Amino acid sequence: MTHSSRPLTIGFLRRGYSPSGGVEIYLKGLAGGLLGQGHRVVLFGTEAWPVEDWPGGEILRCQGVTLMSYISDLERIRKECGVHFDLILSVEKVPGCDLYRTDEGLHLAWLTERSRHLSPWAKWFQWRNPKHREKLTLERELFRPESTRRVISISEKITRDIISYYSYPEGQISLIRNGVPSLGLPSLQERESARASLGISPDEKIILFVGTGWERKGLRTAIRVVELLQTKIPKIKLLIAGKGSQRSYRSSVAQFLGPVKEMKKIYAAGDVFVTPTIYEPFSLAALEALSSGIPVITSSAAGISEVMSCGIHGEIIENPSDAGAFAEAVGKWLVKLDDSELASRIHSDCTALASEFTLERNLKETLALIDEVISEKENC
Repeated sequence: MTHSSRPLTIGFLRRGYSPSGGVEIYLKGLAGGLLGQGHRVVLFGTEAWPVEDWPGGEILRCQGVTLMSYISDLERIRKECGVHFDLILSVEKVPGCDLYRTDEGLHLAWLTERSRHLSPWAKWFQWRNPKHREKLTLERELFRPESTRRVISISEKITRDIISYYSYPEGQISLIRNGVPSLGLPSLQERESARASLGISPDEKIILFVGTGWERKGLRTAIRVVELLQTKIPKIKLLIAGKGSQRSYRSSVAQFLGPVKEMKKIYAAGDVFVTPTIYEPFSLAALEALSSGIPVITSSAAGISEVMSCGIHGEIIENPSDAGAFAEAVGKWLVKLDDSELASRIHSDCTALASEFTLERNLKETLALIDEVISEKENC
């Protein structure tokens, strides 16, 4: 149990829900750990979250059409529910929480990076968009040290951004990187079965792209990468797992799978994971790919690049829009993987790196931080 001598009631703030979402996986794991230690865990969630998918099943339903409506309803429900919360942990940009985890990173940093890839007119409109302005206002309030007691940063880059953009005290930021359950290398039988179920022939090269937020994660570039490779490797395909509008991304090389709850099969079918991200705090999907032995080709804007070694776990490309550089890197790794002895070493190196970032380690570090915050509150 945490260091507190009594059972705690801890509230979790999450507006959205995705059955395969990394944030949801994290929250459920943490809530389960706390529940197992005898604490009460209550989710402030929308109707989208199935009650059976939350440890303990205790959900207080909030309106979530917009972030502001969620915050407004959250305040009302907290007053009416009659429950004393010892700690509120949020992954939403809600000011006034005890602990905020930066799963989305900084909206201001994302818009700044995004603006480098926009036309002058689109850039002008972006900064005047009411939705962005509202989110930036909330974010500015969130990162006032008197508003949020402690912040969990999931990468060094995010820590630097928080300090640089908002002057939030470094001493109130804790670096706790994502963790994932070990998926392990798929057997030959598992790989063949996964490919057959997806309609993939044994000789096809499969590039994986996983996640939502397709613009931010560089799906357009990923598609262009595979289109460039198709001139040299006719039997190549991009598998895209995750929720998004397919209309703007249609291509003969792309196969859209939609949201996938059981990702192990998808990783078993893949050869190389590509994520030409413009802005990414620390990709759970990339970590899952590494855990499955798949090399990752990403940009320097991705938090996962902080722990990768080029040439061992994949490649890190400086410019996320440089489809040619990404194509060259992906092509090089496909050649490496054709060498069975070299492929075995690559798979081993990738899984070894991912094994350093377990869900158990993440939960242990987070639970220790919750202890600290509870102690701080009790001693105030």
